[in-house]
Amino acid sequence: MKKLLLSLVAIATMGLAAMAQTYSVEPAANTVLPKAYGNWASMSFTFNFDQAVTVGDVTSIKLMKDDPTTGTEVTPDDVWNSSTSNGGKTVTVWGADYDGYTCAFQCEDANYYLVIPAGVLTEDEIVVEYYGLNAPDPAEPLMVVGGDPEPNSVLPKQYSTMVNMSFTLTFNQALTSVNPINVVLRESDPEAGFVIEPMDEWQANISSDKMSVTLWGSDYDGFTDYFNARDITYYLVIPAGAIVAGDVTNVEDIVIEYYGETVPATGIEGVDASNTREVARYNINGQRVDANHTGVVIVRMSDGSSVKMMVR
Repeated sequence: MKKLLLSLVAIATMGLAAMAQTYSVEPAANTVLPKAYGNWASMSFTFNFDQAVTVGDVTSIKLMKDDPTTGTEVTPDDVWNSSTSNGGKTVTVWGADYDGYTCAFQCEDANYYLVIPAGVLTEDEIVVEYYGLNAPDPAEPLMVVGGDPEPNSVLPKQYSTMVNMSFTLTFNQALTSVNPINVVLRESDPEAGFVIEPMDEWQANISSDKMSVTLWGSDYDGFTDYFNARDITYYLVIPAGAIVAGDVTNVEDIVIEYYGETVPATGIEGVDASNTREVARYNINGQRVDANHTGVVIVRMSDGSSVKMMVR
């Protein structure tokens, strides 16, 4: 996995217990490098700390292309240098040319990583990711877009009040793998409701086109189990990390709602579209972020839609 800029690190201070130290960097992590001219970017990076730091051996700093450990190193003409200001709270690291000025390098459409070894600025290694020319397209969050039975619908009965313990969910991306071990079906409440367990265990079958998965509880003979549906709400809960689609996974539990007999008055029919609200937002790597995150974000709405936007 790619390392991202750490926002919270521990530093040892004069024999006392380690203190939490926060910092930011300019240019900001996970952004396109600003160009001095053409596609040439400056080899200068400024860190702003909340307290003074002691700078170690900056000549060990590296700027790597494509991968922070095995990629191609982009070297300055001379060596890496540093300068401090703001009482030691601001540190600029920069690659020098042979005349003592800051070097520039020609960016390609690739990822670049500023790698600062442990002990240079903090006791931990710092890896800051940048983009040479274009930021990658945001990773679209994994979402359920349909199913059989349809989410928010009355469960079809096999006979009398018995319901087949099988649920097919269709996603917005092709699936790579599904782990059904910790899938649960609950009554009335998705977190604390009574768990309806199959005789044996939950199984998963991914469709041939990879866009759907059938989650089903098996009996001891390997057939699909059944349960007695009452006039209550049921929740199929798929734990975070259980669904994988390439580099994307479900970062939160997926909760699908079904009804035993009738759709409640507050069901999806009659819902005013104006009540649509934001339920989550993600960064370009598909990771959950809060409302203070800047850059390109994908906002997921309560109606299942998503919006990509730039937050400054």
